[in-house]
This record gives sequence, C-alpha cells and structure tokens, in this order.
Amino acid sequence: MQKPLFTVDLEDFNHGLHIDKGGHTSIPALWWLQYKLNQYNVKAIFYVLQKFSEEQPGMVGALAQEGHRIQSHGYYHIRGEKSDRQPYQFLGFCGGFWFRLLPLWFIKKQIEKEGQFYCHIHDLDEKHPKLSNPIMNWKRHVGLKTARKKLERLLQEVKFESVTST
Repeated sequence: MQKPLFTVDLEDFNHGLHIDKGGHTSIPALWWLQYKLNQYNVKAIFYVLQKFSEEQPGMVGALAQEGHRIQSHGYYHIRGEKSDRQPYQFLGFCGGFWFRLLPLWFIKKQIEKEGQFYCHIHDLDEKHPKLSNPIMNWKRHVGLKTARKKLERLLQEVKFESVTST
C-alpha cells in the first residue's frame, strides 16, 4: 500500500484570515511546520497561490530548496482557475478544519482512505487573530490550541510519502 501524501495549501496569509494585508502574518506557523516536516523527514507538496509566490518568492524558494514540491493552487484561489489542485474541491475529512475539529483516530482513518493529509498555515497559527464574523471566528479557532501537538502526534504515527522537488 502506498504511503499517504502530506500537502499544504499555501495561500496569502491574510486571505485565510479574511482581514486586510499587513495586520497579521502566519510566517511563524509556516516555519514551525517546516521545522517539524524536516524533523520527521517528510517532504510535502505545497500548493502555492501564484499571487503569493510573486509576493513571497524567497519563502517559496526556501521551501523548494528544502526539497518540497511546489505546485500551483491557482492565481487568486477562485473556482475554475487553472491549477494543480482546484480551490474548493472536496478533499475529504483528512485535514484543514476537520483536522482541528475531529479526533485524531478518525483523521488517521480518513488519511488512509483518501491517501493524503492537507493543512493550511492558519490551521497551525497559534496567534490567529479574532475575526469579526462569529461563525468564521469559531471555524478558524476551533481546535487551534491543540493543533500543533496533534500534528506532531500525526507525524509520529503516520508514515507519509516523501515527495521530491523535481
């Protein structure tokens, strides 16, 4: 049986927060994730917005230099854009909001079923700001306090396929 993929949707930091640029950054969460992936020798696929790649070329380049595969998530993250992974496609209950909400044993079964795990940087951003929309605020904060510990357990317990940057 093939090992599951570890994938990251890397969008504009403020896009996932639904706030204006310049107010908050999730860069510390990205570097924490990079450190953990290196620690567990996992090379991930980063689906990067073209717009983000243009604004943060050094950051995307550093991920590629570390051996992670960089693929397209479109330019603006809208439905129907040409990309390697369509924005808003249903990826199953194997990551993102579901990772933070559901118990780890269930997530592991879903990863096995779907063949992948996915996350967004804001899923690991412990300093995620409060949002004015109460529903979005709940959605962005549920499970956030334990997400990093949960991800570390996941990396310890699941052997992921290590992709190359080529």
